[in-house]
Amino acid sequence: MEKQFKYATFNYNSEDEKLVEMLGNYLDERGQDIYNFFNNPCFKRCNIKIINTKEEFDEIVKKIRNNGKDVPKWVIGITTFDEIIYLSLSDYKNTSHKYQLKNYDEALDYYKKTIVHEFVHFVNNLYCDGRNKERPLKCLLEGVALNISGQRDNYNGSFDYSIDDILGNNPCYDGWYLVVKYILDNYDKEYLLSLFDNNSIARINIIDMFPNIKDYYKNKTR
Repeated sequence: MEKQFKYATFNYNSEDEKLVEMLGNYLDERGQDIYNFFNNPCFKRCNIKIINTKEEFDEIVKKIRNNGKDVPKWVIGITTFDEIIYLSLSDYKNTSHKYQLKNYDEALDYYKKTIVHEFVHFVNNLYCDGRNKERPLKCLLEGVALNISGQRDNYNGSFDYSIDDILGNNPCYDGWYLVVKYILDNYDKEYLLSLFDNNSIARINIIDMFPNIKDYYKNKTR
């Protein structure tokens, strides 16, 4: 089945019709703010495929990534250049996000924020393509999606990361979230977006500000 909303067109099976209605409306509520954050790149409606099972989702992701690696159990969505592949909530039980019935509302909230995370990547791609720029450093790419989506809004852990953790490609989502949050708290959106334009300059700037980032979070947790 297919259903079109303002910011996305969903392809899905009939059993996910109510789920798609909820996700489409949620993206419609959040979409303009995300476009505004990236200074309104040329609009393009996102294609979103809802996949029934984690097994099928993993097979699709493996083909897209073509790197022979297994897909971690916590991965439920990926963004390609022009679409989002997203796992149905009905098979959450086969992911690391499985939940007890009493925690359904909390799980649903995170599920909705995760599709916003992927939509941020989609609009970020439009922003970069419109400026003929390469994709930003992974710490910035993921950090901005975590901040805008609200996935880490309740995070109160310490900043126990090295510069190699932040600039590496191994998953460091809490650290990436905190680096971008520091930039947004102490500079502004335009400075953050300027770091998206040149990865070499962005790397140098993050290295230079890293001692201040560590001090910032050290002082905030006292």
